Amino acid sequence: MEKFAPGSEVRVIRSIRNDGSIHDLEKGELLIPAGTIGIVRSYGYFLQTQLIYQVFIPQLNRVIGVRDSEVIDATLAWVPCLFRSQDKAKLKYSLQMFDKRLANKGDVIEVYRVHRNLKDGSLAYEIKFGPHYVRLDASVLEPLSSTAL
Repeated sequence: MEKFAPGSEVRVIRSIRNDGSIHDLEKGELLIPAGTIGIVRSYGYFLQTQLIYQVFIPQLNRVIGVRDSEVIDATLAWVPCLFRSQDKAKLKYSLQMFDKRLANKGDVIEVYRVHRNLKDGSLAYEIKFGPHYVRLDASVLEPLSSTAL
């Protein structure tokens, strides 16, 4: 079932690149950056399983097809994704689990996976400490400074 009716404003949560279907642009070229707002024109199904929205991007005068997992309501607060899988980041806080310290403030960690909540727009990063996978709110991580590698 569709989440957005024609006329709804949506925000694209992932950068969309040309898959070769737009002939005047190179394959792999950026079409729509993450965070861009567009208007749903219509929707339909691809292979009877994937809901696809036809979205008009006014500032680019371009129509693109996006999966329902690639858009959120445009009225939700936008939290940009700063990290991808295997990126390094720095902890803003110490982490503790069952009275055992897992990491200290300032420690460099590796992002395992990124999770975007499609209902409220929030962003979380999954990281791994030993046998534990921990999901952290995006506000807990910060980019490494240019001097720390």
